[in-house]
Amino acid sequence: MFEMVFDNLRKPINVGVIIRLACATGSKLYFTGRSIDFKNRKARLSAVGYEDSADICYETDFQQLVNKLKAEGKTVVGTSPRAQKIYTELDYTKPTVLVFGNEATGLSNENMLLLDELVQIPMPGGIESLNIVNSAAVILYEGLRQRGFK
Repeated sequence: MFEMVFDNLRKPINVGVIIRLACATGSKLYFTGRSIDFKNRKARLSAVGYEDSADICYETDFQQLVNKLKAEGKTVVGTSPRAQKIYTELDYTKPTVLVFGNEATGLSNENMLLLDELVQIPMPGGIESLNIVNSAAVILYEGLRQRGFK
């Protein structure tokens, strides 16, 4: 099972679609900071009923959560368009937690310093980033592929 952390998500629609992604992949979700509550009406609409099936935790303290996950022996991986490593170069066969920042600003520099690894998704079309849900799906499915999911 993968675990995903989303810090300070502001768009209810993204929260709902992330819940669907987590259910589709059997992943555990953590929302940190001031992320929108998944019980928000718009979030529930975009989760299309899966919110009750998802394994969701809310943690206010990002640093405390990351430290806890690392203490459990998990590699904590964040995303940044400035990362040197491409997401496919990482070994996801070991216990891995995927971390994503706010839709508008991404992960803060302070939060990035807490992580074990940073990866990027190459953008040959010249844009800086994908939607947060698309980014999560791309990386998560690479992890599942490496673990033999077919």
